[in-house]
Amino acid sequence: MLIGKWSGYEGKKLQMLVQAALLHDIGKTKVPPEILNKPGKLTEAEYEEMKKHSTYGYRMLEEKRNVSMDICLAVLMHHEREDGSGYPIGAKSDRIHDFAKIIAVADIYDAMTSERVYKERESPFEVFELMEEKTLSQLSVEVVFTFLNNIASYYIGDLVMLDNGKIGEIVHINPRHVSKPIIKVDDKYLDLTVEKHVKIKHLL
Repeated sequence: MLIGKWSGYEGKKLQMLVQAALLHDIGKTKVPPEILNKPGKLTEAEYEEMKKHSTYGYRMLEEKRNVSMDICLAVLMHHEREDGSGYPIGAKSDRIHDFAKIIAVADIYDAMTSERVYKERESPFEVFELMEEKTLSQLSVEVVFTFLNNIASYYIGDLVMLDNGKIGEIVHINPRHVSKPIIKVDDKYLDLTVEKHVKIKHLL
């Protein structure tokens, strides 16, 4: 919803985006629980079955008369990528529904910053760095920068643990490198665009 608002969506269009986002993984109800909840790495066959969830979701929703095709397509395409490396149909750039592009960014952020049975959560700034890299090929540049330039400001004033063991406060977000903020540690300021050997380990 926030990305939609930041992108200028309002009214019915924003409502449909939110509905699509809430329903984007509904197809996982058709994936066997032993695959869905497996704590370890999936086998190739299990992964192929997991990938079918977007198609399952599309088929479930297209049967409903009160669900718009925009929502159905967003559910189908939320794992498509700008370079055609996604699934289920390998759609590229302008063939991917705009809702799906927004959901993809929100989904990646949520997945990586959440605790899962198979991995620990990552700090938001590690995710921001990954997103900055992925915009070169996989994610919508427009959506990513709309997201990063708005969400990062929420973290100003937060305390962080650095990978050198020190605690600092986020005091400034660099709009060109959102993943590399300026951190105040004691009476010193660390610009992470310059201090490349220092990284944020996690938020406190």
